[in-house]
Amino acid sequence: MCSSPSGSVGQTGATGQQGLPGVGADAGNPLTQGACTTPCHTFGGVVDQWRFSNHSHPQENEIGTGPCGNCHGIDGLQNRVANNYLLTAEAGAPPTDVNHGHMNYTTKAGSASEISYGGATTVGRIHCSTCHDFNSTNDPHVTGKYSQGQAPLRIAGGVDDTAFIEKTPSGTVATGQSVKYRAGNTCIFCHKSRKDVSAYIGDKNALNSVRWGPHEGPQADVYTFFFDDPATTETYTTMKHAELTNGCVDCHMSPNANNGNVPDHSMKPNLAFCKTCHSGTLQTFDVQGGQSVVKNALFELQGLLNEKGMLTRATSAPYAPLGPDDLTDAQFNLDAVRPNSGDAGANIVADAPTAGALYNYLIIARSKDFGVHNPTYAKQLLWDSISQIKKSPPDRLAARPL
Repeated sequence: MCSSPSGSVGQTGATGQQGLPGVGADAGNPLTQGACTTPCHTFGGVVDQWRFSNHSHPQENEIGTGPCGNCHGIDGLQNRVANNYLLTAEAGAPPTDVNHGHMNYTTKAGSASEISYGGATTVGRIHCSTCHDFNSTNDPHVTGKYSQGQAPLRIAGGVDDTAFIEKTPSGTVATGQSVKYRAGNTCIFCHKSRKDVSAYIGDKNALNSVRWGPHEGPQADVYTFFFDDPATTETYTTMKHAELTNGCVDCHMSPNANNGNVPDHSMKPNLAFCKTCHSGTLQTFDVQGGQSVVKNALFELQGLLNEKGMLTRATSAPYAPLGPDDLTDAQFNLDAVRPNSGDAGANIVADAPTAGALYNYLIIARSKDFGVHNPTYAKQLLWDSISQIKKSPPDRLAARPL
């Protein structure tokens, strides 16, 4: 084959856009500092942190037509903010403030029910786009670049933005109760009881399901939720924790100095943050023995409810411990209500004070924090609940906290 001589060199093209600074052999590579690594895909970055969080674990349910997808669906928050949800045929008063997290509405029968998931996913999954508004204009995987804060939270977190707890202060229509915790508003959308306790606890309460009571993970109810308890006429107080600007986020998502001060997405509480207020040498979250006190009170209330045959991890059939340590393991969050149980197992209907005490036990137990979110409130609830069931003061609490 014959070849021709090469032509002359053409003119130099225009100078391209300056790449981002890199490190070592990657210097000048625009993908090194942002799009594919920092802060998400570095060792110990956001993705690795998230893998250590409970959010990364496979969700325990398939998403059906009920309320589960509102929190467990990858697009649950996206749909709720867009007011995309479903109602049952029994709906009476329409739901209010769904785009701010409120889930309950009043049925035609006057009880409270929950909105159903309006999205399309079928498998429970909580991922980056569940909380963050990623789209084609700000997703680093699409744009090839990253700048801090470019993917805002789906839930508004301005000074005056609100999220809703499922507790109606007064009246007969489920309206919920608003709180303001800026970035913490996102957490409150899901980490709550899902039950409007004002309507849920009535004069007569049928304990006819193992799912009776608050949903798992109701930390927001303990943290910032103070209600006139059906079990008592006492008033309740709160701790300084409720004054944190961003609520949950301040403690659970402290800036990570090794990752450009991006919030820690493992969401594990940071003991160092506690030291900004609590003096002394802290080695655990059992500050001033508060967790130990709450744990002992939970043991006492668990035993009293067990004597009434009201818990599934019980001392008698048909439900029983799986092993000899089950009722001493302090895994109170594993307790559920024994269906068709009541006083001495004889009745399936509990009065308001008894149902209120059971509900209080489940709220504290399922928060899995031994009262850390709101120590004073937790101890007050347990004192009143034990006193209600026992008809005398608790053995394991010295006095009702003030």
